[in-house]
Amino acid sequence: MAPVDTGKLRARVDFVRGAVRRLERVRTGGRDAFLGDEVLQAATIRWLQTAVEALVDMANHVIAREGLGIPRAASDAFEILIREGVLPAAQRDTFLAMVRFRNRVVHLYDEVRPEELWRVVERHLADFDGFIRAIVGRYFPEIKVQHPTAEPEKPHP
Repeated sequence: MAPVDTGKLRARVDFVRGAVRRLERVRTGGRDAFLGDEVLQAATIRWLQTAVEALVDMANHVIAREGLGIPRAASDAFEILIREGVLPAAQRDTFLAMVRFRNRVVHLYDEVRPEELWRVVERHLADFDGFIRAIVGRYFPEIKVQHPTAEPEKPHP
């Protein structure tokens, strides 16, 4: 087995952080502005979808490189990492809800309403934090993890 490619993980972590930062700007703009702007809604769907996909990509990469099993679905990837202690078990329901939301956006896109998107932006952006903290803490121990959208602090020598 090849070791985990920390460059690949770092790129995905940075991608998720960027998506969450953009989504936080959407939230800052307020509900009315969001609900009145179809282009912003479309961008929000895409940012949420790709941020969750980046988490799944990281999970699958770690599983493959560490020989932890073969996930049959995105949710299996999270289940495997929880079982192996890579991800916090306390956030299992959150991680699985993220995958379900991503699946709805991809396959049942016509059923996702702007109000639901707003609820996700308003209440669930911090859900990315547990995954990012777990990955950074395990594969980048030299980095102090803050809020997922903040740039990591390197320890002072």
